[in-house]
Amino acid sequence: MTAYSGNSLKSGVKILINNDPCEIQYSEFIKPGKGQAFVRIKFKQLLTGKLLSKTVKATDIFYSTDVIEINVVYLYTNKSIWVFMNNESFEHIYVSRKFLFGSEKWLTNLSKCKITLWNNSPIAVYIDNFVNLKVQDTDIVVKGDTVSSSNKLVTVETGTIIRVPLFIKKGDSIKIDTRNGKYISRVTN
Repeated sequence: MTAYSGNSLKSGVKILINNDPCEIQYSEFIKPGKGQAFVRIKFKQLLTGKLLSKTVKATDIFYSTDVIEINVVYLYTNKSIWVFMNNESFEHIYVSRKFLFGSEKWLTNLSKCKITLWNNSPIAVYIDNFVNLKVQDTDIVVKGDTVSSSNKLVTVETGTIIRVPLFIKKGDSIKIDTRNGKYISRVTN
């Protein structure tokens, strides 16, 4: 285990805070005119996905955690367990829905993902920030609808419903931002 002092915490470092694995998102070293130096950190709890802030002394000691990330491919789900395959060893990894943090809305067969393991147990699944999905179903647009709105709802191949411009039709591939679920563009092959 590597030890880090408070003033050596940088973005991306994975440490234990209150015996929970956390990833530092942001750190700011502050040396006031009077008193002891301190560090303001923002970190993500890897077990819950929560973003938290904390002020620590520059001399506080934190220990690294044995968190590793592996590349996987999504295979299937039985609604309570999501099954992924390790790209290197071809072993199956079973993940509970609570560790998907909403990414299940964008997963299709053979989607590439990253899984974070802590003590050889999956604690988080990460997908790309942008995915291309096919439109399965769409609302019918009637001439004159643009007066009230310039968007409509569509269902993509994963079953998720999103808002898109009126020109998108059934069978089109669209690019979606998975962080906020918004339409980005139409994808041409």
